[in-house]
Amino acid sequence: MTTILLNRFYEASSAALLSQEAVLGQIAGDEVMALFVPGLAGSAYQAKAVEAGRSLLRALGYGTAEGNWVDVGVGICSGEEYVGNVGGGGFKDFTALGDVTNTAARLQAAARGGEIIMCASTYEALRDRHVGAEPLDLQLKGKQEPVRAYRIRR
Repeated sequence: MTTILLNRFYEASSAALLSQEAVLGQIAGDEVMALFVPGLAGSAYQAKAVEAGRSLLRALGYGTAEGNWVDVGVGICSGEEYVGNVGGGGFKDFTALGDVTNTAARLQAAARGGEIIMCASTYEALRDRHVGAEPLDLQLKGKQEPVRAYRIRR
């Protein structure tokens, strides 16, 4: 990806995610990690995470007449996690650490362009909003058992 394309991606993804009260956790290469902390995003944080994913895909051209200009899939997982500042030696980073974050990253890696794959706990909280979501059993890196997930397409 060129610098111009990366900057365009960062701008579009930041706007889409921040519009749903996300905290931008990390930006690395062609990936962005957003955190939806209930204390900041409110009790509807899971719905905001999915809507942010939809907004991101729209901003990247999925479902538009122009078509997508970058190939991106979205992974979402919710649950309790360590969230805070980590680092040392003069460098601090606000991030989330633990199984939920790792699972979200693995779901994102499994998502094809224009797809949102969410973990079962996120889906269960939003079941009525995503009746047509496709159930999946995914074998994810670092997991011994298949992980139940749900896919929605843009």
